Amino acid sequence: MTRRLALALLPLAACATATPDPQVGSVSHGGDTYAIHASAGDPSVWKLVIDGQTVLCRAATERDCYWSLRNFLASRAALDDLPG
Repeated sequence: MTRRLALALLPLAACATATPDPQVGSVSHGGDTYAIHASAGDPSVWKLVIDGQTVLCRAATERDCYWSLRNFLASRAALDDLPG
């Protein structure tokens, strides 16, 4: 009986909305400001979303998020410069 109930509720759990990641700060570079979010599952994990791409911060500080942002933008620019 319990197994049937669990199987019946499983599709509902998949449809439940996830808790949004709380904003814990922001960083700016090149005139753009990016929000820093802590992971809802682990608040010690900070991340940025840049053009739909999630970039993890090396550590949970604004300074580390800034350098993660700079490194991401530099690597993306280098890839854009490749002949192809």
